[in-house]
Amino acid sequence: MTGPGKNPDDAAEVIHEQRRECLCKLTKFVGAAGVAAAMWPLVAALGPDEQTQADGEPMDIPLGNVAPGETLRRVWRGKLVFIRHRTEQEIKLANALDGVSRIQPQADAQRVKPGHEQWLVVYGYCPHAGCIPNEQTGEKSGWLCPCHGSEFDLSGRVTRGPAEENMAIPDYAFHPDGQTLRIGVKDV
Repeated sequence: MTGPGKNPDDAAEVIHEQRRECLCKLTKFVGAAGVAAAMWPLVAALGPDEQTQADGEPMDIPLGNVAPGETLRRVWRGKLVFIRHRTEQEIKLANALDGVSRIQPQADAQRVKPGHEQWLVVYGYCPHAGCIPNEQTGEKSGWLCPCHGSEFDLSGRVTRGPAEENMAIPDYAFHPDGQTLRIGVKDV
């Protein structure tokens, strides 16, 4: 291995240098693969799930088993939707509060479908910061955002707190049978 004018220590140093370079490259490769493997679940979690990848197809919701005073929670296109079966007393209270909303005064009749006043359909998010409001019963029936204190009446109108908008209303319609709600359409 050594020839005239070659130092055996120089050859050993070259071999050691090549090994170091190889180990460094291998370590970088394994490290990059480890980071990619660790990031994969995070990146996959940030994307839409299989239910929402149906590109917003309308969703039918049977209403026959929902008693007055109950609220259904459904997820459509990755967004929470509240479907409230309001009692006669709740409808009267919502109508009595027309014009009370401090930001966007809307009549209750503008927030429900004619002939289906007992059904309130709103997105289940506080428009202030996207929190999910908790349902309130009793004197202050409606929803309360636990994070910042915004309050919404039984029509989804903001009555108190930092929210600047009423709870949003998705496109929806009722089937002619009156017992099925279709979210994602304006007419059936």
